[in-house]
Amino acid sequence: MTERRSHMTTATPPTAGETILGVEVNVAKVRAAGYSANRLIGSTVQNEAGDRVGDVHDLIIAPHGDVSLAIMEVGGFIGIDSKYVAIPADMFETGTDGHFVLPKATEEDLTKMPAFRYAH
Repeated sequence: MTERRSHMTTATPPTAGETILGVEVNVAKVRAAGYSANRLIGSTVQNEAGDRVGDVHDLIIAPHGDVSLAIMEVGGFIGIDSKYVAIPADMFETGTDGHFVLPKATEEDLTKMPAFRYAH
C-alpha cells in the first residue's frame, strides 16, 4: 500500500492564530500553523481549470489528530438535490487564490460517487 501525502501539509501552512499559554511562571507564546476549520468548512473547491466542483461541508479528524477526509457537498442547486461525498484530505491542493483544488475533478464525476452517510 502506498502512503499518501497531503498536499495541504507539504507547503508552509498559514498561521491560524496565536496565543499565550501558561499560568503565572511558565508562559509560552504558541503560533498555530495550519488551517482554521471555520474557514475551510463552506469553502469552494475547484479543479485545476478553476471550475467549481463542490463545497467543503465537513472535515473528519482521525483519532491521531490528522484530517483524514473532507466531506464535500456536490451537485444540486443551493442545497436541493445535492449530496455529500468523502474525499481523502491528501488529494487536495491549495490554490494561489486560497481556494482548495481537487485536481482532475469534475462536478459530474463527484456526483457519481457513493454518498457519504454520517453514523449518527
